[in-house]
Amino acid sequence: MPMNTVIQEKRKEQGLTQEQVAEYLNVSIPAVSKWEKGLTSPDITLLPPLARLLKIDLNTLFCFQEDLSRQEIEQFSREVATVAQAKGIAAGFETAEQKIREYPHNETLLHCLTFQLDGLLITAGLSADEMRPYDDKIVKWYGQLAQSNDCAISNSADYMLVSRSIRSGDYDKAQEILDRMPDKEDILSSMADKRLLQVNVCLHRGKTEEAIKSLQNALLTTLTKAQMLLYKMIDAELASGRIQTAKSIADKASRMTALFDFWEYNSFIAPLQIAGAEKDADECIRLLQKMLPALLTPWDMGSSPLFYRIAKTSDAGQMLPAILSEMEKDPDYGFLQNHPAFQELISRYKALVET
Repeated sequence: MPMNTVIQEKRKEQGLTQEQVAEYLNVSIPAVSKWEKGLTSPDITLLPPLARLLKIDLNTLFCFQEDLSRQEIEQFSREVATVAQAKGIAAGFETAEQKIREYPHNETLLHCLTFQLDGLLITAGLSADEMRPYDDKIVKWYGQLAQSNDCAISNSADYMLVSRSIRSGDYDKAQEILDRMPDKEDILSSMADKRLLQVNVCLHRGKTEEAIKSLQNALLTTLTKAQMLLYKMIDAELASGRIQTAKSIADKASRMTALFDFWEYNSFIAPLQIAGAEKDADECIRLLQKMLPALLTPWDMGSSPLFYRIAKTSDAGQMLPAILSEMEKDPDYGFLQNHPAFQELISRYKALVET
């Protein structure tokens, strides 16, 4: 953000007029106006008192701290995750907020930390009341990001706001946000597939490894979306009362795991949707007895011919606390929650989380 914008925004935040700033610094009102329009800059001797008046430091005034590399942001995100896991979610938020205050206009940093804290909060195992103050901060940050001029940032923030509105039952708000989001199909129909063009360039230049990595990333994104669509189709068919159609889709979704070398955990999601809808406690428990161990087994992407170039290590058990908490508290699992085998299963895996 240029200095003239900083001066104008901070002046307004302090509730000051240009006349008051001019009087404080013993300059003319037109001089202040020119600063804010970017036509001229304040004399160097005026910068310290101007910063004090606006309640900012000189680094903020000069925007010296606005630029962080992607690597620096990723490194700091890892530090936040480490703090949250070692000292608790409150410490994670405090660490992140300190960095956000240090770089208040860095949207990439805010975007990365907001999504990360949202994920960490889900796995923190807090009650609804305990989560509320953290949730409020996350929603506030998503709201800021939704105003970004960067379409990738604003659209992803809107996506999360829609998801949260749906979870809270505020469907009017969800629709309001959806109506302002661009349709991806409209965007894609107006341009060629840049990724495939880039792959062609790489292949012609002999950069085969780069081409393979790009294609594997694209395939993973596409297959993940296809799987999510199948899960939603199951929900929709179940809601329409077409159980056999839902079962057929669930079978296809489950078989995707072996066909495309996906994480074994994924193969149990769709069958569990069906068993849950049918209130079949024994089948749910049978599936969970396979699903929870699979959740603790890392996805071996490196052994797949489809994903070996983009393989990365992950904490396979990171999702476990959130899943156990959901199964214990979600009314949809009410038919299971008093079942002795279910209670034994939950207790056993909660003990693993606590060790």
